[in-house]
Amino acid sequence: MIGEQTNQSNKSIKICFIAPGAYPLLTGKNADNIIGPDVHQVILAKELIKHDFKITFITYCEEGASVEYIDDMEIIKIHKDVCRLRLLDIVLKVFRIWDAMRKAKAHIYFHHGVAGPGSLFCRFMKRKLVCHIGSDALVNKELITRDSKEFSRSKFSLDAFGYWLDIKLADTIIIQNEYQRGMLKRNFGKDGVLIKKPFPLNEQGMPEKASPPIILWVGAIAEVKQPELFVRLAEAIPEAIFWMIGGHSSNQELYSKIKESSDRISNFEHLGVIPFDEINEYFSRASILVNTSIFEAYPPYAAMQAWMNYTPVVSIGDNSDEVIRKYNMGFHSKTFDNLVEDVKILLKNEALRKEMSVNGRKYVEQEHDLTNIVEDYIELLIR
Repeated sequence: MIGEQTNQSNKSIKICFIAPGAYPLLTGKNADNIIGPDVHQVILAKELIKHDFKITFITYCEEGASVEYIDDMEIIKIHKDVCRLRLLDIVLKVFRIWDAMRKAKAHIYFHHGVAGPGSLFCRFMKRKLVCHIGSDALVNKELITRDSKEFSRSKFSLDAFGYWLDIKLADTIIIQNEYQRGMLKRNFGKDGVLIKKPFPLNEQGMPEKASPPIILWVGAIAEVKQPELFVRLAEAIPEAIFWMIGGHSSNQELYSKIKESSDRISNFEHLGVIPFDEINEYFSRASILVNTSIFEAYPPYAAMQAWMNYTPVVSIGDNSDEVIRKYNMGFHSKTFDNLVEDVKILLKNEALRKEMSVNGRKYVEQEHDLTNIVEDYIELLIR
């Protein structure tokens, strides 16, 4: 346990989280999109506050004062003006973030999945930077099988250079799994600190599942997530109900196609963005969570939340850790045809669904309990 003496020393440490999309999560307001890195940083920050760390967030918000305070956290807001010239847009973004970092006056800056400007600021200003690796593709470009708005296959893109700079200049790199450890060492010559994603667990007890069964999909409506495969899955299994939760992630064309499918297919419904403090209800009612992403940082937050609510996961992707198969918490389908068959198997076999559900709950309790994992973060931040 963290002792009183350690808590006393924490009071002098100020952590600044660079989380551009976190403002709706911090305020409880409606969001256009909710992504795992923002969820992670907000969960972690709220727990660190309890251990007497000083917390600042840098995040996008166009309204109100430039600085506000929420739950004892300082929120520095920056504008998200978009210029037609992409290079100019990037330069303006960099200077806005640098200015906010200067205002924060933090000892340690922390970011999860944001490329570029923070690492240069910390190097110039002699501040510590903790870089949390998000997707597995950030340490292994070979996973990117097609260009998308979120991930470029080119090693010479501005985003790729930004991530490379972060990894090279970071004082500490946090990884989420053994796969990332190996790829980080092989492709960047750097060592990572393995700290698994933390999650605040709800009460135990198998929730009552909906009938007919609900198949759930949760994530950003982005190319890399392949939401169109979930629509095809709904068409292939008309006897089940399919719910999709997620925002547009700056891809309006894809988002519009999904909305059109929701109007056209009777057993498929796109529910949009659900506030984070309400989404557990959807996981608890679902019988299966489906993940169609090309790659993730396994396990993604949606999978963890499903297992916490006794819901097995059927996923097209996984990595060499193979946590889904290893702990028998669902299926790693690999292909769309297998995805259809695996979902049908679980729908027909209630006993197998229950077995995998219980395994998933045990896994999250053992591997991702926030109250245990926060101590790893505290030790790291003090050191």
